[in-house]
Amino acid sequence: MSRICEISGKRPTVAMSVTYRGKAKREGGVGKKITGYSKHWQAPNLRKVTVHVGEHDITFKVAVSHAHKVYELVERSKGMKLAGLTAKQVKTRLLNLL
Repeated sequence: MSRICEISGKRPTVAMSVTYRGKAKREGGVGKKITGYSKHWQAPNLRKVTVHVGEHDITFKVAVSHAHKVYELVERSKGMKLAGLTAKQVKTRLLNLL
C-alpha cells in the first residue's frame, strides 16, 4: 500500500517506452524506424499532507492532483463529533465522507 493515493486510488502503472533509430525525413533521412519496446513503471506524484482535525494530526498520502480534497474533508468534518476517537478512527471517518 506504499504507492497508492488514499483518496483517488491512483497507483503505479506499466507503460511502454519506444526506441527509435534513424534520421528523420525532415532532416533528409529515410525516416525513423522502431527498433524496440521496453516496459517501465509510471508512479503517481504522491505527497504526504498533514492536517489537524479535532485533537489529532492526521497524515494522508495523496496524489498532488487530489491534495485539495484533503482540505475539503477537513472543512466537511467541522460539525462531526470526533472527541474520544483515535487518530486512525478519525481518518477512517474522514475517508468515508468521500
